[in-house]
Amino acid sequence: MSFVVPCYNYARFLPDCLKGIFAQEGDFDFEVIIIDDGSVDATKDVLSGFRDPRLRVVFHAENRGHAATINEGLGLARGDFVARIDPDDRYRPGFLSTLVEKLRAYPDVGLAYGDAAIINEAGEITELSCDRVHGGRDSKGNEFIALLEDNFICSPTVIARRQAWQKALPVPAGLAFHDWYFTLQMAREYDFYYVNRVVADYRVHPDNHHSKIVISKKEEPSIFWLLDSVFGQQEKSAALQREKRRAKSRVYGAHYFTLADKYFGFRMGGDARRCYLGALRHRPRYIFSLGLLRRLLATFIGARPYEYGKAFIKNMLGRNHPA
Repeated sequence: MSFVVPCYNYARFLPDCLKGIFAQEGDFDFEVIIIDDGSVDATKDVLSGFRDPRLRVVFHAENRGHAATINEGLGLARGDFVARIDPDDRYRPGFLSTLVEKLRAYPDVGLAYGDAAIINEAGEITELSCDRVHGGRDSKGNEFIALLEDNFICSPTVIARRQAWQKALPVPAGLAFHDWYFTLQMAREYDFYYVNRVVADYRVHPDNHHSKIVISKKEEPSIFWLLDSVFGQQEKSAALQREKRRAKSRVYGAHYFTLADKYFGFRMGGDARRCYLGALRHRPRYIFSLGLLRRLLATFIGARPYEYGKAFIKNMLGRNHPA
């Protein structure tokens, strides 16, 4: 087994991440590959405190970016099964024992994953689960179309066969993320197995990579570049190709809607409005979504009047329906 940890200026979280790896239950032979991508914080000092012989560290003199770093780390992995984790996330002790058995039991499964809890900057649990797809049940099968519409797999919960990672390499230069890229490419080739158990903790904090790429507007072009690329290719399965073609408008509409809600949450009104209109253009049935219409209106009138109106309506409803 191999764990790949790309690092850049996350020294304050790295000990938590590494302790979670070395605390894995069961008799597993594994290596840990750290790629320090030119960190200028205390990352080197943190790593010097870990003397475990299973740890391999590569230092970059200058920052090369997440794509080059993860390409290098996965290329160095020697294990039959490989997991990739960001240094601000952490594993539960049963990560390997829960998931590896599924990969061993089902040769057609290329990737196994589980549920994750959400933690804050201090490592405190804020949500016990983040799965929104499987309804509390284990699941095995093809998830390609579902993943095209929604990136629902939490990245620190994933472990996959080394050849599945290698088939997807390299991550294209300029792509703002790599987790969804990998799961989409693997889903075109393999079945997945979901285990309904929390196997990792996903940290949400102000410096979280996925928040940064929304605010910088790097995520949006990467999403649509990837979708255009996938829809421009032919699937090996004719049935999957037909299903993909039928889902195209729904997929693009869903991503415009999701992006619009993210922009709205960051008070980026103009971008939210553009994406809400994009969602309606690709999937006109969203006209019946009161949430979309309400937030679209807010992008025209402004955040403050919108919040005032919400509070006023809530107050009036409370008066009309006393406890």
